[in-house]
Amino acid sequence: MAEQTALSFGGLLRQLRAEAGLTQEELAEAAKLSPRSVSDLERGINRTARRDTAVLLAEALGLAGPVRELFVAAARGRAPAAEALAAVREAAGNVGAAAPRVTSSPYRGLSWFEEQDAALFFGREAATAQVLERMSRRLQGAGLLVVSGVSGAGKSSLLRAGVLPRIRAAGLASAPEAKSWPVLVLTPTRAPLDELALQVALLGGPDAMAVRRWLDADPDGFALTARQAALARLRAPAGEPDGPAAQRDQPPRHCRLLLVVDQFEEVFTQCAEEGQRRAFITALHAAATTGHGPDQAPSALVALAVRADFEARCAEYPQLADAIQDRYLVTAMTERQLRLAITEPARTAGAEVNDDLVNLLLSEMHTGQPGAAGAGVLPLLSHALDQTWRSRTAEVVTVADYERTGGIEGAVASSAQRAYDRLTPAQQSAARQVFTRLTATSSQGMDTADRTTRADLTDSKSPAEAGDVEAVLEAFAAERLLTLAAGTVEISHEVLLTSWPLLRDEWLADTRADRAVRTRLHTTAAEWARHARDPSYLYSGSLLQAAAETAARPVTRRCPRPNATSCTPAAGLSEAGRGGGKPSSRS
Repeated sequence: MAEQTALSFGGLLRQLRAEAGLTQEELAEAAKLSPRSVSDLERGINRTARRDTAVLLAEALGLAGPVRELFVAAARGRAPAAEALAAVREAAGNVGAAAPRVTSSPYRGLSWFEEQDAALFFGREAATAQVLERMSRRLQGAGLLVVSGVSGAGKSSLLRAGVLPRIRAAGLASAPEAKSWPVLVLTPTRAPLDELALQVALLGGPDAMAVRRWLDADPDGFALTARQAALARLRAPAGEPDGPAAQRDQPPRHCRLLLVVDQFEEVFTQCAEEGQRRAFITALHAAATTGHGPDQAPSALVALAVRADFEARCAEYPQLADAIQDRYLVTAMTERQLRLAITEPARTAGAEVNDDLVNLLLSEMHTGQPGAAGAGVLPLLSHALDQTWRSRTAEVVTVADYERTGGIEGAVASSAQRAYDRLTPAQQSAARQVFTRLTATSSQGMDTADRTTRADLTDSKSPAEAGDVEAVLEAFAAERLLTLAAGTVEISHEVLLTSWPLLRDEWLADTRADRAVRTRLHTTAAEWARHARDPSYLYSGSLLQAAAETAARPVTRRCPRPNATSCTPAAGLSEAGRGGGKPSSRS
């Protein structure tokens, strides 16, 4: 009889995933990895996994203690996969479980809580109720609410994991039927009108290109577009998302679009076009204030989440001035609320945070680590808890587990440095390019987290160089420092820009001047393309020479609209170099 083929790690992973009742996409989401990474491992394209990737997979599959270590060893090719599978099944039998359960970290680190994380979101119950009350009152007039707070205050989590699940469950006090309203959550990105058009089209209304043309021609007309999109979703077949029979039977006069614009400050930090910015604001205001339908109610209830340091910029626009005056401010948590945020996610996951650790965390947050116990410290606390959870050795999370991570002050820096140190020299070089490209610099010299596509990061690179970039993305995503979405990459939270010394003091400091030049260059190139390549928008003379030298250096930035290849700085510089340039008034 032929010898039975040895179980590979890919086979082990596939069996454990199946026994846990997970798809590849669900396992990837639980482990904070890309679906492609899971697929490549299961198919044997990658026969072994990095240790950090293996640890994330083990946690997502609910493996702990010696079983987890054996799984990681099998992933690294240092233990038989069959032995790991036997150990997992033996452990499952000892606790009376039929299969591993998904017990990944209940803390979200630098990422925000999403709607599906509502059961793990604690400490903001009062703020959630207050925002809901304000939204209910907004239904009687202008339906525009601004939620403000410092960076890291938890605005995104409050809206996504606190407010939206409550609305979906019970509606609003003055409109119980709001539980069936279609919901749209977006961030402005570099092209807010493009993003708005795309997201509205996904609701089932007009196609994105048509919506985009209407927004250009008449931003005020978006009020009617929003109502049409909401009604289209209302009439969607029962099998489609957000289209159950309850919605289809609901009288159309009660239907509004619930539109949440998160990270609204991106209209200033990422959108370089004042015209598009004004049109976006006008469209949102029209949807929140212009009456349509039998009762002449506005077509949308709009909530904007914005960083507090951008309130003054918002107030410069008349459509936002009143909402800014009456904005809801997300403030620091009380000690009781912090205690809930620390202990309850672990308890929900079947574990416990030791009282000594809770008291230590509260003490450190009130003694200046890392600076103050204000609202902005929450990402650091959450990241420290996430790292502590992942390093725990038992079901009780202890001070010893916490100290191994470096505490609140060092959790982000140590995670970033740990991921970096595990890279090869070539991958470390790629990491510098990735992070400088993911950081935008305003004309005032302010660094902010940016977003780009995977394709942008690997464009014009050899297969080996592209592989190095992919390794960097997976390594830092495993530490939850990068967020990988459908083809896009972004820094999970701006706190990384100031907490990781290598990034803050070397990479960003060394490239700040060049990044500011490139930001201006991309803006000018985009305007040149939009104005039919009018030569008056091109650089010339010393300005052209300086821009060309900057663009030739290794760290480059992408075009504000990735698909608009005609607006690349290279195209503009090439045209200017052929003699078409004149001194640009836009420089």
